[in-house]
Amino acid sequence: MLRRFSIISAVFAVAAAFSAAGESADFSRAERAFGKDRRKEFARRAENIPAESPYAPWLEYRRAGLELRRGRAETLERLRAGSPSPYVRRRAARDLAEYYLRAKMPEKFAEVAEVSPCGALLLRLRRGGGRQETAALWDAETKFRDSLCVAAYREALRSGALSQDDVRFKLRSLAGGGLLSSARRFLRTFDAGVSYRDVRKTVLRAAGYIRGKHSLSTPGRRDLVMIAAMAAAKNHPKTAVKRWRAFSRYFSKSENDQVWAKIAERAARAHRSNAMDLYRLASLSGHDAGARAWRVRAALRAGDYADIIRTVRRMPEEQAGLSAWRYWHAAALARAGDKTKSRAEMRALAETADDYYGLLAREELDVPPVAPQKPPPPAASGDFAMALAVRRAGLNALARKIWEDAAKHGGAEEVLAAARAAENEQWYLASINAADVADSPRAHEIRYPTPYRETIDKYVQKFNLDAAFVYALIRRESRFMPKAVSRARARGLMQVMPATARKVANRHGYGRYRLPRLTRVDTNVIIGATYLHDLARRFDGHPVHVAAAYNAGPGRAARWRRKNSDTLILVENIPFLETRLYVKAVLAARAHYGARFGLPRLPMSALADLAMASAPSAE
Repeated sequence: MLRRFSIISAVFAVAAAFSAAGESADFSRAERAFGKDRRKEFARRAENIPAESPYAPWLEYRRAGLELRRGRAETLERLRAGSPSPYVRRRAARDLAEYYLRAKMPEKFAEVAEVSPCGALLLRLRRGGGRQETAALWDAETKFRDSLCVAAYREALRSGALSQDDVRFKLRSLAGGGLLSSARRFLRTFDAGVSYRDVRKTVLRAAGYIRGKHSLSTPGRRDLVMIAAMAAAKNHPKTAVKRWRAFSRYFSKSENDQVWAKIAERAARAHRSNAMDLYRLASLSGHDAGARAWRVRAALRAGDYADIIRTVRRMPEEQAGLSAWRYWHAAALARAGDKTKSRAEMRALAETADDYYGLLAREELDVPPVAPQKPPPPAASGDFAMALAVRRAGLNALARKIWEDAAKHGGAEEVLAAARAAENEQWYLASINAADVADSPRAHEIRYPTPYRETIDKYVQKFNLDAAFVYALIRRESRFMPKAVSRARARGLMQVMPATARKVANRHGYGRYRLPRLTRVDTNVIIGATYLHDLARRFDGHPVHVAAAYNAGPGRAARWRRKNSDTLILVENIPFLETRLYVKAVLAARAHYGARFGLPRLPMSALADLAMASAPSAE
């Protein structure tokens, strides 16, 4: 009898597995049919999926989307009001907001505008408010891709919350900063008195343009000269400075402030010694967000703490509230002698931020990192369950969108339990994301996982590397996803570039290396750890330089090292945003992994005195 029951149970288990696989395949094909607007094929595939399936809410949303393409919004309205999936409700509201905006249905738009900050802003602008919010968004905006934000900016321009001078300032900032794609999108939206073709030609031959003689009879021609000066400062700084001095008397003070600020920003990014002298030619009112940030970094290199305090205090609230500028403002106050206020600001940062700067603040106050607590048992329901199911169907990008939205809007316990469920399925990208959002001591173990421990520790010990650093680097590189492939074609856990892998394999005699094997855990880790060991030898085991070299290349890291002796100032002045964020993330995660492994605490503020192998590998 028991044997018969076991056979029946096995049959049911196999049938359930086949059913799940069939649902997954039908869902994937329905998604493809939606993308190609094949309504009949979509309907046929969707009919095979039962109403209780985790795929069902998303398929209902897709069905409503097909109807919206033909001008019927009723089903989407129903989903907005009553879908069991909060993610679907928010997506439906967003789609309806864009639809009603295009259809010029203001009353219906007002019902759904609050789904987006820009939608809400547009509504406030139409009612006579929103000026302060417009200024904050406009200051930070560089992409101009969000249709609701673009509509809000247009309304702000119509209502007077933005002026034509603001439009011209933004165009000069984008084009002069080399953001040509953003400038092209910007000029599709706003009339700035100049064509994108002329802007592009000016930027691409900026040094030659600024050397010439130009008519300044129209605002557009004046803007092109300003753009040329700012763009030329990247590769021809002396030409830019010399020629702008000649042109500057024909321009207003505010126009001069912007050009000098951007020329100074270029000098600061290149670590040139005259950056602060150039910044002093411009008042802070002429700075955009990038110029303000790099002014602080230039002042750090120059030791001008009074200028740091002044610059941070003149930043808009949203920028000044970032942990980077909170930390450096507090540090500058201490150097300026106001230790009481500095300590209060450090304490506030240490209590509210667990990132690189929060850890630096904790070190200033001699407070240890957050002690980890036991996480909850795994459980995934609602949108989290839908995201896991969508991932099983092979639609990773969609699964990630659903997961991130659910984590953003879920309760702390729900998010942590779902993170554990994703961890159990080895979807560490999702589990770490959710645990980061939860930001709780109970999330610590999930935020800093240690999968593939046996393989990683074997090579950590073989090459005498710092275990906490290696795990931190892998966490940043791939989120422990062994099949990860980047846009640059870096592969595997340690995101090794094929060319680098080939050089390392040849140099160290790894005769069995083949490119397809680079996504295998063992092959990837031995290649990555060997390369890390080579970098550690070249940079004397300095974690900051090793991390920078791993991300941006050893040549650049060596150049940055020569120009910056202070470790913290070096990190803050890395010219590439990606590498700057990368190094900070690795250093912060290194501190957390060190605490998890029970290693001696290694203060980030003294990393210049530490070596990669200064701590034992994890047991």
